Amino acid sequence: VEADVVIESSGNHHGLASAINGAVRGGTVVMVGLLPTGMQPVPISLAITRELDLKGSFRFNDEIDQVITALADRSLHIGPVITHEYPLADALHAFEVAKDSTTSGKVLLSFGGAGEVQ
Repeated sequence: VEADVVIESSGNHHGLASAINGAVRGGTVVMVGLLPTGMQPVPISLAITRELDLKGSFRFNDEIDQVITALADRSLHIGPVITHEYPLADALHAFEVAKDSTTSGKVLLSFGGAGEVQ
């Protein structure tokens, strides 16, 4: 399935490649995820031949302060996007789970008590 507009927010070259592959000819790929500095292996020739518009969008400005405040006062409900949460002692296992995107989305490490989001 191809889309007119694809928003890439993973910040990973595999995600950008998927976004390019998922856009229709003449479509737009909005790059919200910040890729690491340096060369990135992406199918740029496919973006050119499909005549895609690649648009960068720096995702943080002043709104990050509002998000941090909303997280602190718990008015931002993040539960629906969290798939796993582990105490800091299980950090290595948490990273293993996070590597498998077929079974995980947002994996959190808790620095408080077990199951407590700080």
